[in-house]
Amino acid sequence: MTVRLFIALLLPFIAYGVQLLLWDAWIKPYAWFLFYPAAFFGAWLGGLYGGLLVTLCSAILAWYVFIPPYYSFAFESPSSAFSIGVFVINGLLLGYVFERLRRSQALDRTGFDALFEQAAVGVALVAPDGRWLRVNRKLCEIVGYSWQELMGKTFQDITHPDDLDADLDNVRRMLAREIDSYSLEKRYVRRGGEWVWINLTVGLAWKADGTPDYFISVVEDISARKAAEAALAENEWRLREAGRLAHLGHWYWDIARDEHRWSEEIYRIYGHNPEWPPAVYPEVQAYFTPASWMKLSAAVAKCRADGSDYECDAEVLRPDGGHRWITARGKAIPNALGEVIAMHGTVQDITARKLAEDELQQRNAELELFNSASVGRELRMIELKDEVNALARELGRAPPYDLSFVDAEQPASQP
Repeated sequence: MTVRLFIALLLPFIAYGVQLLLWDAWIKPYAWFLFYPAAFFGAWLGGLYGGLLVTLCSAILAWYVFIPPYYSFAFESPSSAFSIGVFVINGLLLGYVFERLRRSQALDRTGFDALFEQAAVGVALVAPDGRWLRVNRKLCEIVGYSWQELMGKTFQDITHPDDLDADLDNVRRMLAREIDSYSLEKRYVRRGGEWVWINLTVGLAWKADGTPDYFISVVEDISARKAAEAALAENEWRLREAGRLAHLGHWYWDIARDEHRWSEEIYRIYGHNPEWPPAVYPEVQAYFTPASWMKLSAAVAKCRADGSDYECDAEVLRPDGGHRWITARGKAIPNALGEVIAMHGTVQDITARKLAEDELQQRNAELELFNSASVGRELRMIELKDEVNALARELGRAPPYDLSFVDAEQPASQP
């Protein structure tokens, strides 16, 4: 027998004693005056069983002591039996109603406890001053503290110092009823000293008198996501650096939506303000010389028509008046039907290579001119040496120059 059921069983006897004392002076002839409250509170304390026992005990006591003929289980009139029946029925209904209510409340508490403890995220009830009132198992895992350790701390104690002011500002705004809830990403300091990234969502429960009761906090561990974001950011930085060092930019063109995306390096190559959106096709024509645009636009048109890749060099006219040379590459992206719906590719600044090629071509031309002049001089020198040898022979002297290396087919001078 539970304590509540035991107390419920005492109620009909307490009602009997009080009503017996006040019967002649105040209560008579209202036989059920104090037994209805006893049945009500008996059902409230003991549910169906409490209501049934209290009702039966009360009916027996009232029937025997307070319903004429007194101290007898006889009926003076049919109305007496009717009043007993009505009382018993009311008592049973009260017991049934409170039993259903108790079971519903127990189910709610059980469901809430199961939801609270088995949640895949951290859940906590927090006092307005920051003390932990209740925490679930998952929150303890996230912060690395046991339940007992966490109960002796506040959320301020385990919040990263750099994130505390923003959190407290939101708490202040909630207490001032400026906002109903808030969500933010912040760091908790774990028991071992390392910190963990969490996504915090907070609501506030209010008392009936309008004062704050407790915060309801939902804590999600987002450390893995933050690590992935950091790795992605590092990879993007490395890609940008590689593009900058190689002077290689990349682009994407959604043909259906006519949306363009440029990497940072393409902005630098074209001298385009990075705060502006990418130049759309064919507005990008303004960045090329007429001859280069004619070649490039033909390649783009062919790529859109039959999906063939392209690669061509083009001369860029920058807004500042400078000239750059690029190698433009493009590739089509078809849909399931083979229709080209988008394109992507790269733009590589080859100005240094182009200038080096031009310089090499100029040097080769100069060298050719020099070589041509040198050969002419050498031939003239051979002719002069041949004339000197001829004169020496005419004078009866030995020729001073050896011209035996001259081609045998070349006519020799006669002495």
